Amino acid sequence: MTSTEHGRRKYDELADKYEEIFPYVADVGQLLVDYARPAAGARVLDVGAGRGAVARAALAIGCRVTAVDASAGMVERLARDYPAIDARQMDAGRLDFPDGSFDLVTAGFVVQVLPDPDVALAEFRRVLAPGGTLALSLEKQTVGRLRWLFELAAEFFGAPVPSDDEEESGAMTGKQLNALVKAAGFTDLVTDSVEMPVPMADAAALWDWLTPRGLTDAVHRLPADRAEQFHARFLAGAEHMRANGGISLDFRATLHAARTP
Repeated sequence: MTSTEHGRRKYDELADKYEEIFPYVADVGQLLVDYARPAAGARVLDVGAGRGAVARAALAIGCRVTAVDASAGMVERLARDYPAIDARQMDAGRLDFPDGSFDLVTAGFVVQVLPDPDVALAEFRRVLAPGGTLALSLEKQTVGRLRWLFELAAEFFGAPVPSDDEEESGAMTGKQLNALVKAAGFTDLVTDSVEMPVPMADAAALWDWLTPRGLTDAVHRLPADRAEQFHARFLAGAEHMRANGGISLDFRATLHAARTP
């Protein structure tokens, strides 16, 4: 299985607020389509489409777009928002399409969350026509100037502080993804890096952004005095960040494109 039931439920719950929680997804979706450069009329399959960040960018330039996602909630929302897209619920590792059905297969921020990415990549190659293009994006784990927040979470909640070293983070790296793409038989592999800073006006805005990610739930589970201490420390840390270059969420990603022989 390449999509667990737990994962499906998680994304079902996020369907109506996914791009509000992850505001950089739409920008990277557009960048990925720009990177792949499909021609108008190209047959595009977007895997793990979510709310359609990649799919709608391809649709906007005249591509014929099919989008699949394991989450029924995501597919329902995508079909409602973009009726011109053929949206279907489907597992990335078991694509129900004939061989050679598409000119471009895209997957934005998808491969790294699959338990069997090699299986999915084999399926991507199978459904691509000879000479077809594969285009992937990979989110890069980064701590950067938010280290103070990760250290605060470690102190109060016991959460580990991620490493700035990509190799030590435990997440899939660009090198690892490239190796998987090559092992799946793709050729002419190229990569690029993009940065997506998301500025926050003040400490309250940062707190609001973190709320749907579980921060307030975690704080509410603390004893009252500890919750008060955390909130005060959070506000102090955010204000220090604002006064020293501004509050910004520094998201990074890599783009990967390759072809079928």
